[in-house]
Amino acid sequence: MEVLEAIRSRRSIRRFKPDPVPERLLLEILDAGRWAPSGGNIQPWLFIVVKDSKTLKLVKMFSPGLFGDPPVVVAICSDRKRAREVGGKLAEEYLSIVDCAMAAQNMMLAAHALGLGSCIIKSFSAQAIRKVLKLPDHVEPELLLSLGYPDEQPQPPPRRPLEDIAFLDQYGEPLLKGGGEG
Repeated sequence: MEVLEAIRSRRSIRRFKPDPVPERLLLEILDAGRWAPSGGNIQPWLFIVVKDSKTLKLVKMFSPGLFGDPPVVVAICSDRKRAREVGGKLAEEYLSIVDCAMAAQNMMLAAHALGLGSCIIKSFSAQAIRKVLKLPDHVEPELLLSLGYPDEQPQPPPRRPLEDIAFLDQYGEPLLKGGGEG
């Protein structure tokens, strides 16, 4: 699958088949996250793979944004201590979050290219997830990523037109003169 095709055809999947995710696919997805860009190359991300049914149930209990019953949830966490030691306060408070988001995007695109569905979740109790996953104080759960074989095919949501969001040289200056394409 070509990158632009994957970007345009990926959808957030909230209903999953019960089929397990093969280990080799899971490793490919995690590796895609590892190859994400990282401010200062700090790579603050940590990936906690949750497959145990009891742990999944607990994670779901504290995550109102987690729909369906995915066979895998990956907690994408930031190692705030590492971020601060390597990159200072900016890395700890901001770059670590951005880096985790970029890792999540890589993982979602990889999952899609491998025939899996995914959905990113931020609606969860960080304190509860921290306890369930036994995270140390310096590790912050940033995002949850549900993974599995899709049991739905959502239509693409509407997107704002480029002329509403992209400008040339300064805000409000049309990027494309005369409405043409380049």
